[in-house]
Amino acid sequence: MNLEKILSEMTLEEKVGQLFQIGFDGIVVTPEMKEMIENYRPGGIIYFRRNIQSPEQVASLSNRLQKLAINRDGGVPLMISTDQEGGIVTRLTGITHFPGNMTLGATKNLSLARMVGQTVAQELKTLGVNMNLAPVLDINNNPHNPVIGVRSFGENPLLVADLGVAFIEGMQDEAIISCAKHFPGHGDTATDSHLALPIVRHSRRRLKEIELYPFSQAIKAGIDSIMTAHISFPTIEPREKLPATLSFNVLTGLLREEMGYDGLIITDCMEMNAIVSTLGTAEGAVMTIEAGSDMVLISHTLDRQKASIEALVNAVQKGRIAEERINKSVLRILRLKEKRISLKQLPLADYKKIDKNKGEELAYQVARQGVTLVKDEDNLIPISKVGDNKVMVLDFFTSEGSLVEDKWESEYHLASYLLSQGMQVESFSFPKGSVELPSLDGVDQVIVCSYDAVNNPQQVEVLKKLRTLTKALIVVALRNPYDLTVFPEVGTYLTTYDFSLANLRVASEIITGKYKARGVLPITWKL
Repeated sequence: MNLEKILSEMTLEEKVGQLFQIGFDGIVVTPEMKEMIENYRPGGIIYFRRNIQSPEQVASLSNRLQKLAINRDGGVPLMISTDQEGGIVTRLTGITHFPGNMTLGATKNLSLARMVGQTVAQELKTLGVNMNLAPVLDINNNPHNPVIGVRSFGENPLLVADLGVAFIEGMQDEAIISCAKHFPGHGDTATDSHLALPIVRHSRRRLKEIELYPFSQAIKAGIDSIMTAHISFPTIEPREKLPATLSFNVLTGLLREEMGYDGLIITDCMEMNAIVSTLGTAEGAVMTIEAGSDMVLISHTLDRQKASIEALVNAVQKGRIAEERINKSVLRILRLKEKRISLKQLPLADYKKIDKNKGEELAYQVARQGVTLVKDEDNLIPISKVGDNKVMVLDFFTSEGSLVEDKWESEYHLASYLLSQGMQVESFSFPKGSVELPSLDGVDQVIVCSYDAVNNPQQVEVLKKLRTLTKALIVVALRNPYDLTVFPEVGTYLTTYDFSLANLRVASEIITGKYKARGVLPITWKL
């Protein structure tokens, strides 16, 4: 297909629209979204949990959005994206909830990573999602990182690169656009860029050897797209507090010229506080295109989406940005759409093609190889006399928020899986802020499900109180394996890295002695 011809027939406004990926609130096409597609011609749409009700609904939504986009002369199909990373970042329901990256890191199994990427892609295609904003290639070498953590494969650059490339190859083999994030690296921060601007002060040599290495390997493997990070890197960009997303030195000087990347560069959401609280979304959208981005992600607010598109059109009309610069990005977008989506004959989403049994079996195999018994100094695993011992499972779900559809469902409780293994189980969830223990009379074994305890003093206090009352204490970290650092006196410690169903099932099987834990920690810490 002659992409140059398609480009030549576009108006400036249509070209600029292609440079934006936007989000909206709703499970059907809203009047506002219909207007955006018809009048502003965005290049892509992003789905969050707010857009998801069921596989059938998502497939119908995708088909409707695509028909709106292409139902005119010169209409171009949409990139429809989501963050289906697995683990704690899993947007779509009704398809496989795969264990996340750090569970894969604990397996050290490239074949599994490739198969997960492939299966995720196959499931996304049935829903009309053609772009996955994954994998995370950040190296989590900071135990206090509040936003990456178990979304990373681990702290070793070689492991992160190898598993990341395998995941990418699996997805791209199935014609799903993959996206490595967050360039040049969000792993060694203690600040969440959703809330403020992190600063990473490492030397360029250190960045090349550690943070940049997985991205360089992804580029060699032919990664479709790379997402920018809203983080300041003073050794690359000397302008004070200018995030990588807005830096010509980072995106063009480093990524394009030094690292030789010619694929699509997409921003992280331009409504995060690292951008909004400094230059603002509209000015940030113009600056990121000047810096070298091809696609601007604005996930939430209609007014900001419109203002940003109009600001970029205005910047071209006034000569701030040359139209040729816009053309280069539009051609990258068109090339990628033609390669992965097809500009000629767009396949309709068909949710009935989902093979969830295949996905769930693969998720279970990942969990079998990934769930990790960090230590068992008290020799409590496996629990003896499974049917006779009374077990109390304590958790903090009511104080930590929700997992699925704004409520904690029973299938996401470890207690449910322990019951299925034949154990006598009682469960108790601590109210927010409470450290008052339930009665442990007649309890032979206590299992505590910690959930990011490193950032939750309530959980630490509960664990310390329990440790003084009983030595029959097993801690299962359902999100953050670094929890052990805040209660190192606990003698038996199991980590699932995330709360995916497969990981919970395997944890119950390890505790009851059906299997031995096989995972190896992909991180280290000092106790």
